Amino acid sequence: MTDLTDAPRALSTTVQREPRATLRVRQIGDAAAQWTWRIVHARRKEPFLASTEIPPLRRVYYTADDGWRAPLHVLPAGAQGCGVPVLLVHGLGGTWRDFALEPVGSLARSLAAAGYTVYLASHRGDREAIAPTGAGPFDLDDIATRDLPAAIDAVRADSGFARVIAVGHALGGQALYLLRAHAGPEGLAGLATLCAPVDFTAPASAARQAGVVAALLPRRWAVPTRMALRFALPFVDAAQLLDAPRTPGPVARARLRHGSADLHAGVLAQLARCVSVGHLCDRTGRVDVVASLDASVPALVLVAEDDARCTSRQVDRAARALGTETITVPGGHLDPLTAEDVRTTTCDALLGWMSGLHDRCRVP
Repeated sequence: MTDLTDAPRALSTTVQREPRATLRVRQIGDAAAQWTWRIVHARRKEPFLASTEIPPLRRVYYTADDGWRAPLHVLPAGAQGCGVPVLLVHGLGGTWRDFALEPVGSLARSLAAAGYTVYLASHRGDREAIAPTGAGPFDLDDIATRDLPAAIDAVRADSGFARVIAVGHALGGQALYLLRAHAGPEGLAGLATLCAPVDFTAPASAARQAGVVAALLPRRWAVPTRMALRFALPFVDAAQLLDAPRTPGPVARARLRHGSADLHAGVLAQLARCVSVGHLCDRTGRVDVVASLDASVPALVLVAEDDARCTSRQVDRAARALGTETITVPGGHLDPLTAEDVRTTTCDALLGWMSGLHDRCRVP
């Protein structure tokens, strides 16, 4: 592996378990939600929540150029693995736990078992991020052009590899597209996106409304979706809410309970602007991100066949720009991460593609 002596060394720590009192409060809350769910769904015999046990993971912190800090959670490669680094970037309303909540079949664990060192990304939109003094509002451009380059540098420094394979789901994939458009191929051995639309179609009235939202939504707001979902969980069909028909109910509910995050107004406003202009764009609405993409980095574009949020038509233009084809897997929007057959669908597609990128990761 290449020794990156000129790369900034990342601060590495080990995740500590929650204080006993905090854990106890969470257990009581989960028990109350479970009893409510049992009453509302008396005929259903399945567990309320799937196992959410995640062993303590090593954290690698990175610092963006404006002072924001956030951790990468590291799953070590299996004993016989190549150790090639893979950075996984979560989608809107999710967290790094999207990739690792369910021990059986999870994408991150499957990649680690196949020999890759997996880094689960957090960014300034996550609870674990540390804001600098006087930090202001942020949007998707900030995540893409400040957080992700710093995260990639931290992965390179920590792993000793010259380049990184980056995989983004939904908003995570859109952020990676923005990164490529603004910063080019620096530090990337390969780029894969899962269910990340770049083109949007909406009635004229809806597009105009999205434009108003983009203009008026206060950038400092955060929509408390995490707490709202916690209270609503016993009463909703979690798999339907997540657009994940192939995901078992206990897993879908566990994701909503332990993997959900609040939505930040600046990010929502930029997405609204994308809808209003009809394609993935920067914060100004003037830059068509796909027009700035090229085939200089190997790419994989994946969609789920029943995904109402991201159809193949909404990603095909990006696939052509990146010099690749669109691959379809079964399920809905979150199924490529949480369905029972992740190992034989999403993971097999990624592993087949990544196997040809090892040398690119080692050579600057």
